[in-house]
Amino acid sequence: MQFLDQFEHTIDGKGRLVLPSAYRDAFKEGGYLTFMGASVGLFTPEGWEKHLFRLQSNDVFTRKDISQVLALTSPFTPDGQHRVSISPKLRARVGIDREVTIVGQASHAAIYPRDVWAAREEESLQPDEGGVSLDEKFDHLEHL
Repeated sequence: MQFLDQFEHTIDGKGRLVLPSAYRDAFKEGGYLTFMGASVGLFTPEGWEKHLFRLQSNDVFTRKDISQVLALTSPFTPDGQHRVSISPKLRARVGIDREVTIVGQASHAAIYPRDVWAAREEESLQPDEGGVSLDEKFDHLEHL
């Protein structure tokens, strides 16, 4: 499955998130929640294995880094209401309180604090270092 689209959700008082209906089939058998810097990664079991392999097989992440990521990773199985629990430690590390935006990233979904995603989204609409906006990039694509 490819994870696409974006969804605004809230975390309840017990740290639970209701999975977007578009993603529920992918997580019937469970999945993994993990630290990804500014977001929480939401992976299927197969996607998690690929992601972990990428982390372990490059020169960017040290063994210490990977140890920290693994300490902030937890398997989950959704409950009957399609909720998953995000650990307090992972929520604190990413800065997730209540309002989140879940963003499809093709191979996985990313859970951002809503304000962080809004800022990233706004930034993506600004021209890049070369002065070209995202809209203009699509205009250039049509001419190719």
